[in-house]
Amino acid sequence: MLCMYADDTAILARNNNPNYIQLALNRYIKALEEWFVRWKIASNASKTEAIMFQKTTSYCNFPQLKINNELIPCSKQCKYLGVILDIRLTWKPHFLYVRKKFWAQARKLYPLLARNSKMDRETKFLIYTAYLRPVITYACPTWGYAAKSNLNILENLQNNIIRRITKATWYMSNSDIRNALKYPSLREFIKKLFTSFFNNLDNNDNPAIQEINKYLPDPTIKKPKNVLLLT
Repeated sequence: MLCMYADDTAILARNNNPNYIQLALNRYIKALEEWFVRWKIASNASKTEAIMFQKTTSYCNFPQLKINNELIPCSKQCKYLGVILDIRLTWKPHFLYVRKKFWAQARKLYPLLARNSKMDRETKFLIYTAYLRPVITYACPTWGYAAKSNLNILENLQNNIIRRITKATWYMSNSDIRNALKYPSLREFIKKLFTSFFNNLDNNDNPAIQEINKYLPDPTIKKPKNVLLLT
């Protein structure tokens, strides 16, 4: 598969043969150029990225794409709608980006969430739930099937904040703390969001959404909906 991004415009083509992908995308880009001219919209190849999602990181079969006779640069990862997509869709670059963004936001709230803060515990958890947890869970239906080792990058962010809020000592386990507080783990919360997301899809009356093939979670196949199988 290959995506081309220009600002917030995205084009997607899928085929096992890169030559067919190149043909389909260049044909569509040509039609898009004509539309840009008609509506007096300028396009910039240097601000456009192409990325091929595949199992390997090799560029040997990467299609050559052009816009306005300029070659579109290829990339191993790109940012689209706040989510970083890497060539193998491991989501690790996105999680590292989220971790950096999370701690930048947490530093602003440090006086409120610090161990020596006079604020009560309930208010601290409210601040975390309202301002910090959404940073972690943004777009989770997209990356929820990532490897456990990568998901742990985000889980550790929540564990760290909870230990700070509760003033936990080193010998207290994260699971014991959450159980005592009856606070869900990050994976449990993501599962709740997934359930709501897919239920809303099933009940949506949009014709385009209704045409999307429905499937049941399969533990042998990595698909985003598999997070519903987590226990």
